[in-house]
Amino acid sequence: MRLFLNRLSVLAKRSFINPAMYVMSAVILLMALLVIFVPEKDTSVYIPVAVLNNDNSDETEEIVDHLCSMNSIFHFYEVDDEEEIYKDLASGKANTAYIFPKNFTEHLTDGGTKYDVQQISTPASSFIFLSREEVFGSFYEYGARQVISDTFADFGYEVDAHDPRLKEIFDKYIDDQYLFALESVEGTVYNAITRSEKVPIPLYKFAGFFIFTAALLGTLAFLNDQDNRIYLRFKLFERIYLGLIQVAVFTFPAMIVSLFCFLISQTEFSVLHVILYTFIVTLVAFAAGTVMTLLPIRTARSKIFSAILPVYLILSFLFSGILMDLTNFGTALRTLSRLFPPSMF
Repeated sequence: MRLFLNRLSVLAKRSFINPAMYVMSAVILLMALLVIFVPEKDTSVYIPVAVLNNDNSDETEEIVDHLCSMNSIFHFYEVDDEEEIYKDLASGKANTAYIFPKNFTEHLTDGGTKYDVQQISTPASSFIFLSREEVFGSFYEYGARQVISDTFADFGYEVDAHDPRLKEIFDKYIDDQYLFALESVEGTVYNAITRSEKVPIPLYKFAGFFIFTAALLGTLAFLNDQDNRIYLRFKLFERIYLGLIQVAVFTFPAMIVSLFCFLISQTEFSVLHVILYTFIVTLVAFAAGTVMTLLPIRTARSKIFSAILPVYLILSFLFSGILMDLTNFGTALRTLSRLFPPSMF
């Protein structure tokens, strides 16, 4: 028992004096401070859409006012004439534009193109179909009531499209939340044509890479002890247990530092998720080390593992999601990323 406690003390000291642990602890602490102190930056997220309203109805005025004031990915704004539209499109101030002709709402249900809304776009215009949904969605309630009124009129029944009872029916079935509204996005403040947000710092992803690197360093220390025959005086079960402890004493400090950085940066995280991930990578790293000890190799296992380790760590870093969004990878690369545990943290 005394020998076991002595070895445990040696393992713990070895993990704390490892320079790589201090370097990675400093980096993740710096990231946590950046999350706190980096100021928010105003970035443009709206797609500017010019609107020219030539209609003379109260309904169109009301709907255009709503389009120009709503909180959406589209920034609708009114212009005075067509010349201003083409000028804004040419300068890039507007992405696309809509012109509502005179008497548009009065003839909303008429066939033909005389009273159609005119959409003006350029080859550089984006999301024109989505902006069209936003525009015509605003006219849906009025247009649907007008269709019903005209349909009844064809059969000799007079129905007022503005009848409050008809409006009550539509209010019951039409949701007042617009499809592309982003008002409920937590942590985002919208005003004018910008939103305030912080530069995304991959603290969570780096923590996963940090803990996994610590586990691999523990495996390297475990193989080094195997090569030096330090565990010969222990029985098989004690060797397995002590080897697992060897890896765990490296991952435990990494987990504590990561949790501390999550707390001070107020990053959303699950403590159970971090602990479970640490436990899994500890088992994975220990299993890799155990397999290495069983291979019929005459060369020192620790030397082979230390030669492979830098390459594997570089690949683990690339597939961790710190630099690249893994969702943009193809199926083959996403499957390959599963060979590197940091990608799943």
